Amino acid sequence: MGVSPCAVRPDGGHVSQGAPGDAGTERGAARWWWVIAPAAVLVLVALCLRAPFAAVGPLLGQLGDELDLSTGALAVVTALPLVCFGLVSPFAPALAARFGVHGAVLVGVALIAVGVLLRVAGAPGLFAGTVLLSGGIAVGNVLLPAVARAEYGARAAVVLGLITAAMSGSAAVGAGLARPMSAAAGGASAGLLLWGVLVLAALVAMVVLTRARRGAPRPDDAPSGARTAILRDRVALAVTLYFGFQSLSFYAMLTWLADVLEAESGVSSVAAGGLLAVATGLAVPLALVVPGLAGRRPGQQGWVLLGALPAIAAIVGLLVAPEAAPLLWATLYGIGSGIAFPLSMMLIVARSRDVAQTGRLSATAQSVGYLLAATGPLGVGLLHDATGAWGPGLGLMLAAVVLQLVVGLAAARPRLVSPDS
Repeated sequence: MGVSPCAVRPDGGHVSQGAPGDAGTERGAARWWWVIAPAAVLVLVALCLRAPFAAVGPLLGQLGDELDLSTGALAVVTALPLVCFGLVSPFAPALAARFGVHGAVLVGVALIAVGVLLRVAGAPGLFAGTVLLSGGIAVGNVLLPAVARAEYGARAAVVLGLITAAMSGSAAVGAGLARPMSAAAGGASAGLLLWGVLVLAALVAMVVLTRARRGAPRPDDAPSGARTAILRDRVALAVTLYFGFQSLSFYAMLTWLADVLEAESGVSSVAAGGLLAVATGLAVPLALVVPGLAGRRPGQQGWVLLGALPAIAAIVGLLVAPEAAPLLWATLYGIGSGIAFPLSMMLIVARSRDVAQTGRLSATAQSVGYLLAATGPLGVGLLHDATGAWGPGLGLMLAAVVLQLVVGLAAARPRLVSPDS
């Protein structure tokens, strides 16, 4: 289903080459529209894959007051998305086999919409809605690369860059607008409901795209033995572990970098938050360029190094001289994680043979990866509680990035997953 120079119309036909004159101009405009429209829809869906749960963190105090929830209960709310990502991801390929990759993503967006609505129904609704929307996000996480491949074939890397940039930007926007939207809506729960406008727009757009691709071939659902067999393939295992370790590093940074900077670098809480925003914000422009540039070569070892060495330098700087250059340490960490995430998504597409295998590899990488990622923030926090210092936690983060480098060099070799996986 790759998009050829003659773009595919919604009815499955092809837009003919433009004839001279106004008719040719109109046909040319229509041809470009059907090339661009699927990418626009996928970017809109990607915007829904981070903001609805990224907006929760800044509102935890208000939600606790509104819903009379303890700190422990609020901690569970923040942990649920990553756990759900890991548990739901393996089922996404079966959903794609049942509804097609477009239809499965549509189901995921519908789950996000229902979850956003449920979160206004008191404490039970907050937990149930978080589980539902996290399940829908997991489906989108897994299958958007497969949809991009189905739409654009070998040119999917550029679209994948737009998708990952939208996801990264969505997280930053969700966190940044959480409190203003809460104030405008008159409460934290009501502020979370406003994200339903974005999700509704994505739902409508995905309905249109899914109807336009009605009748497209559906990927076969692999038997349970084949799903586990993919982890016995060395290429798939390397890609999976690379995704996992870069996720662990990113979520540990997202959770604790501001606290580390405040305690070790001596910056204020406001400045620490600003430095974290700089680090996470770098992911947006990097996601736009990394997949397209990395996809031009058969191997990506150089990009793996670029994704690991700045993060290693940042962590070593925080361990050895935290007060010397906190802005530099935050920027380096942001550059490293900003390269590693879109690269991990690009490798899922580059190392798989077809749309069905892309979906299976994406499901496996994200299932294992997000469960592994959930241990990062927890491990750093527990080490800090046990020792009263941030050094051991930074050591854990350093070990994760080193392992990310080792498995990444294996994943970056120009090989494909076995056709039997």
